[in-house]
Amino acid sequence: MRELTRTQHDRLLNLVRRSPAFLGMRVVVHEDRVEVRDPAEVVLGLGPVVDVVVGAPWDQWPDLVDDRLARMLTAVVEGSPELDGPTEGVLERVYARLRPVAGSPTGWWTYAREVAPGLLMVLALDHPDRVAVLNDDQVERHGYDRLLRAGLDNLCTQLPDTYATREDVHVLVGGDHVASTVLVLPWVVEVVIGVVDQPFGVLVGIPDHTTLVFHVLRDGAGARHAVREIARVAADQHARSDVPLSREVYWWRPGSPTLEPVAQRAGTADGVLGEDLVTRYPPGFVELLEELDRRPL
Repeated sequence: MRELTRTQHDRLLNLVRRSPAFLGMRVVVHEDRVEVRDPAEVVLGLGPVVDVVVGAPWDQWPDLVDDRLARMLTAVVEGSPELDGPTEGVLERVYARLRPVAGSPTGWWTYAREVAPGLLMVLALDHPDRVAVLNDDQVERHGYDRLLRAGLDNLCTQLPDTYATREDVHVLVGGDHVASTVLVLPWVVEVVIGVVDQPFGVLVGIPDHTTLVFHVLRDGAGARHAVREIARVAADQHARSDVPLSREVYWWRPGSPTLEPVAQRAGTADGVLGEDLVTRYPPGFVELLEELDRRPL
């Protein structure tokens, strides 16, 4: 875990194990996460807990850990009390957001749809120190369609001011909603590089919540290079992130409601990422590459 010594890390895990935030729950504490197995299945990453203790006086750690864990559990299970008020007060702060299926209490979020294998689109309320996912009752109260429209519109305020580009692969790094802008990808492409039409689709990587990587498909050689480059960036960023999402390279194509996995960097038996690329081209992708090979540059 970043920014902690081994001694600090061990103390943090001990504080997590004994935290009253988990009173009455059955939990398993791992190096980087906590699994709540009863009364509901929830996984909490320890990145936010590390953030709150780094640099803090040693004697303040127990209270800081307990408070942050309690906030995280409340955000996952109960949402936010602001959602009990008028809908108009919610719309400016709600975002459509990506969330891994693994570890999510999907029984509380039956409204959420899968936008890629293993990735959900949920609705979340933004706070200064956390993001609280809305549960079914809250979404029903305020109206899914209205919240979703606002959540997608609000994503259009989340692009970083600058980005990096190398050989037509664009890397955007910024705030906690940057990866979720993949849900408005045609708009992102138009704003970032001025391309309005993407008839062949876009290759995209979303390694963690703060990062979006994309390449607009135009020619076969560029597409093959972009698959490898996005896979490299996605794997590296995913491995070192406290808020990981996916190591996959996805294909977005116009009219499709989901992102389709294309490739990712291979891993060894001990979890170390290698240089090899594992491809699993979806139907139509090989034919698309062949078509792009025939296009004049």
